[in-house]
Amino acid sequence: MLWTQAVVDPLGEMVARNFVDHLANRDLGRTTALLSAKVNFDGKIVEGEEARSAFLQRTFAAHPATIRFSRVTVMTGAQAVARFGRPPARLGDLDLDRALVVLARRKIGGLVLVLQEEDRIPGRWRVVALTD
Repeated sequence: MLWTQAVVDPLGEMVARNFVDHLANRDLGRTTALLSAKVNFDGKIVEGEEARSAFLQRTFAAHPATIRFSRVTVMTGAQAVARFGRPPARLGDLDLDRALVVLARRKIGGLVLVLQEEDRIPGRWRVVALTD
């Protein structure tokens, strides 16, 4: 089966790729800035700027190895569902019709991000969920 990538919002794709880059560089400030006010970290809901920053800081400290992503693929939420099925229940109720899904591949495994455009500010994409 051939797979054709759908056209994604260019600003959303830029935010997604920047987030992955900041994450790989362990840039706590810039990574936190691209998170939504409420984020689902693999089933753990974290709200508030200080809480999100502290959670990322603990995560970075617990995983001191260098982070390298070999490939980053950005697709629409609908395309991700068609290709991989519904996301795990631990990620909660995601509006994938209005989302971008990012696959950041590592040598072994990787990271899946879900971004949504904020209702109040068109063009402002933020990460709402992460899982591995």
